[in-house]
This record gives sequence, structure tokens and C-alpha cells, in this order.
Amino acid sequence: METWTSAPHAHPETQAWLDDYLSRGHEKLGRAGHVCPFVRPAMNAGTLLMQTAAYDDSSGLAGLCKLMRQQIDKFSAMQWPVDKASIAGLVTVFEEMPAHRWVLLDEAQRRVKGYAVPLGCMIGQFHPRCAEPAALNPEFPVSRSPEPLFAIRRMALHDILFLHASPPMFAEYQQRFGDRYNDPDHPVPETYARLYALAQQRGRGRGEYVDYQSIDVLLSLQQPRTDHPSEMVFYLSGQAKELLFKLMHEQARAVRMELASDHIDEAVWGLHRITATLDVLSRMWDVLGTLAPTEFNTFREQLGGASGIDSYMFRMVEFVLGRKSETLAARYASVPGIAEDVYRAFHDSSVYDEALSLLVRHELLDRDAADPARRNADVVSEAWADVYRTQGPSNALFRLAEALMDVAEGFGRWRALHLLTVERMIGSKSGTGGTDGVAWLRRSAEHRFFPELWTARTLLSSAPAPF
Repeated sequence: METWTSAPHAHPETQAWLDDYLSRGHEKLGRAGHVCPFVRPAMNAGTLLMQTAAYDDSSGLAGLCKLMRQQIDKFSAMQWPVDKASIAGLVTVFEEMPAHRWVLLDEAQRRVKGYAVPLGCMIGQFHPRCAEPAALNPEFPVSRSPEPLFAIRRMALHDILFLHASPPMFAEYQQRFGDRYNDPDHPVPETYARLYALAQQRGRGRGEYVDYQSIDVLLSLQQPRTDHPSEMVFYLSGQAKELLFKLMHEQARAVRMELASDHIDEAVWGLHRITATLDVLSRMWDVLGTLAPTEFNTFREQLGGASGIDSYMFRMVEFVLGRKSETLAARYASVPGIAEDVYRAFHDSSVYDEALSLLVRHELLDRDAADPARRNADVVSEAWADVYRTQGPSNALFRLAEALMDVAEGFGRWRALHLLTVERMIGSKSGTGGTDGVAWLRRSAEHRFFPELWTARTLLSSAPAPF
């Protein structure tokens, strides 16, 4: 991404997308008005600039982030007429960016957003497979464009929709627009007011260590509903699991980036870290197993309908690894600040998708057989079996296959221990959250991630190992 040129008319498909998609309404938006209310006024005012970036494959994610920051700085320094500054925008279109690298654009935007917001800017990424959801309809991936690009504009009042969930970003928004929420003569939309009020409830830390780890916020989040000490064991164990789920999700996203960048050994390293995290998670059942059934019964009624089935971070872990369910995603469709993340993970490619894409690039698998929409399990299983037949531990794809299996096995162990722990605590009682308890967990425990890797073992003969 070392060179870029001004090219307002070099991308007719993107120009048509600006005219015919972003500048019009859409039935799935969840609101009235254009998909992007800035585009048409900016084009009419001549304040929407389009530039072309030459994609440099060698610079990878770091290069994308660097270019985004450079463009943010450039945009921030631009001078506009006072009455047009709020509708100015800068679009950067990438040339010759391979399709399997588009996921890097998503990650770069996520990392650079925190750089843009303190400067009063917003940055969004767009590409043909972008999973970014509409703010008011998370089931609609609104940011799909004919070419990979990113756009920068000034922060606006409606950006509470995108900034309310992050305390630091909300603070920047509040500094610029807080007065609008206290002006009775010009009331803001009810949706904005509700999200603003939710964001104001989040606290901040004190001292460098406390601020860095948000310790005061973290340790203020335990709100058990009974005085029985065993409830805190259950409560804290649940929160610790959620943090470990987030660790796995973050690491799985990193593994996706490494696979998309053809960095197999780095991806294997990340998968080992996920396996280690699963080992810690499995030990959490040892802690919960210390709760006698009589102890658990002292506070179980207070759970009401609360159930682990509604752990959205766990669901995002499943999605990013490759087990996706529209039904389970829909459980979060009406939850602000959560639905967006869940549906983004649902629409995004998974670790397994990227692993199979890697096999395609190594000419071990046909692209159609690897496609998530029409995956051919038999062909994929045979491709993995061929890796085992012909390679050994010195081969990166062999190590990737085994690292994926480590994760799959770790999940299998975790689910089996979950089943045993719950059965020990509640027997055959119905579960919370609408499940049938142990019976539901038993069915869930039968699931295996990366199923073709398991099937591949059945296909292998008793021939000598190739190493």
C-alpha cells in the first residue's frame, strides 16, 4: 500500500454502487432514508473524494492499518468550507487485492477505528463479502461493495449507533454531541437517547494498572442474587469462562488472518493457544464440580431463564470456528450492542473456511468443494487424508491439520465435562433457557468441529507412515 493516486472515475462499478445502492433506501435497513445519508449530499457538494490504493501483498495486515491511519490523517488535515465539512468523505479503493485477503480489511478497520474516533472521524470497510451488519437490522450485511475499499468521514450524531458499546469511543462521542442530548428544544431520536443512556452507565478505572485492565469495572460486575457463598463460585466461574471465550474468539480471529495471509505456522501457533485455553476452560468444570447439588439449589431459582445457551461470546467462538446456526444467531437479533457482533461473526468466514481455502491455493482441493454453501464432505475428507498419506510433521499443512484436531478434541473434552458436571449437579431436571437439560447437553456433546478431519482418519489405510 505504498502508492495511491486520485482516481474519481477509475472505478465505474464503485461509482454505480455509490449512486444506486448507498444513495438509495433499502427494505432491509430497519429505517427510512438512504443506506448512507452522507453520500448523495457529499457528491452534490463535491466533497466526496475517491482514491485508488495499490495493494501490496507483502505488507499484509500491518500495511493495511498503516495506510488507513495515513488516510485518516490526510482526511483530518483537509480544509473544507465550513458549511460542507460535516459531509466530506474520502473513499480509498484497492486495486488487485485478492479475494482471500479481504478479511484483512475487516480486521484492519476494527483495529484502526480506535485511532479514527478521537480525531472525530469514522472509518468503515466494504468488500463483496463484508459481514458488517446494519445497525438496526443485524441480519442484513449492509457493507457489501463491488470492490474492496474503505471510507472515512466526520463523526455525526447518529454514530451513537456504532460507538455506544465502547466506553473510550463513547467518551469521544459524548464530548462532541453530549449537549444535543440535553437540549429540550431539539430532542434526539428515541433510539439514540436510549443507547446514550446505556453508555453513560459504564464506569472508568482509577490508576494506571486499574485503568489498563479496567479492574474496577471488572470487579464491579459481580451481582449475585442471594447471600449464599456458593452462588459467587458459580457467578465468578461463569464470568471467567466468558473471558476465556473472548480470548478464544480473539485468537481464532487472528488465526483466520494468518491463514488468509498464507502464514501457516503462525496460524498453528494460534491454534495451540486456543487448545491451551480450552484446557483451562475444562479445568473450570473442576471448580463447578465442587458445588454440591444442595448448594446449587439454594440459588438456582434465581437464574430464571438465564442459561449458558445464551452466551453470545461462546456462540461467536462456535461461529468463528465453523459451526453456524441461524436459529441460535436469531436469539440475539433484538439485543443492541450484541446482535451486531453475533451476526458479523455469523456472516464472516470461519477458521475452517480459511483452512480449506488454503488447501485450494495449494491445489489439494477444488474451490467448489470447499465453498461453505455447497461443501462436498467426501472430497474435503479425501483432501485431508491425502495430506496425511503424503506428508509428515515437517510439512506445514500436516501440522495445521493436527493443530485443528487438537482444538476439535479439546472442545469435545470440554463438552463432555460440561455434561458430566451438570448431570452431577441437577440430575435429569429440565435446564434453564428453554433446554431439556442433560439431554440437550448430551446431543451437543456429540458435535465435532472440522468433521472432515475426523472422517479422514477412517479413509487412511494401515500403510507405513510417510515419516
